[in-house]
Amino acid sequence: MIKECEYHAAHDLKEALELAEQFGPRKRFLSGGTDVMVRLKEGLVKEDVLLDLSRVAELRFIREESDVVRVGAGTTHMDISTSPVVRQYGRALALAASRVGSTQIRNMGTIGGNVANASPAGDTIPALIVLDAVVSIVSRAGTREVPVIDFFTGPGRSVLAPEELVAELHFPATGPGELTGFGKLGSRQAMTISTANMAFYFRIGKDRRIAEARIAFGSVAPTVVRARKTEQLFCQLSPVLSWDAIRVAAQMAWKEVAPIDDLRATAVYRKEAVVGLLAEAAYEALASCWHER
Repeated sequence: MIKECEYHAAHDLKEALELAEQFGPRKRFLSGGTDVMVRLKEGLVKEDVLLDLSRVAELRFIREESDVVRVGAGTTHMDISTSPVVRQYGRALALAASRVGSTQIRNMGTIGGNVANASPAGDTIPALIVLDAVVSIVSRAGTREVPVIDFFTGPGRSVLAPEELVAELHFPATGPGELTGFGKLGSRQAMTISTANMAFYFRIGKDRRIAEARIAFGSVAPTVVRARKTEQLFCQLSPVLSWDAIRVAAQMAWKEVAPIDDLRATAVYRKEAVVGLLAEAAYEALASCWHER
């Protein structure tokens, strides 16, 4: 039986913030509803007030301004995955959004919900981390900015206060010589929680070596993991396309992830999965600028 909740729909951001302050920890935000409705049916929602943000037009936008890509929290995964702006300047995020659930879920679910839920399996989170994204958090008191890597404090937990909401995600637009990618493994390609997911960013220097790398893995720890030792190995690669060398660099991920056994996969399987996901996606991306040996 679905729990009965008091329902309020905000018509603009000002009203949303007023209601968020009024109800505080009693409320749970609802936008696309793809997660909240499932949790309601399973009896996992503790709050007794649902605050609907789906009508708040100020939260739904994608734009590029002064080499910064800005995505409103109310923007759907479908909008992100098909956006020419995101596909050009933040490819990893477009790929991640295209792999969220089914077509119906991508049409309903929002990036703000994916981030605010703080699930270590959230598909957009590794992409946002490697893109160096920042979360804009708003309340009636004002706006504060938090790097997305610092936003999560544990499974389902974040730095959000009860009166705050995620308003926007923004990141530097990638340009020539910057490669990004995303990979996901689940029991099915659609309508599945990630067994493991991964995103990367490579900046290629003038000598064709990787001058900077950012790699993040999801669903392999209590929060998404930034794989800094693995990044260092990729920066040491010779600028020649070699599957064996890329696979060896990717294997450092074994030491940087700490997954658990659960109903979806064993810890060992997840470790192998992240290595394979990274190696395959990196090889494909680097093939565009390196020559085969």
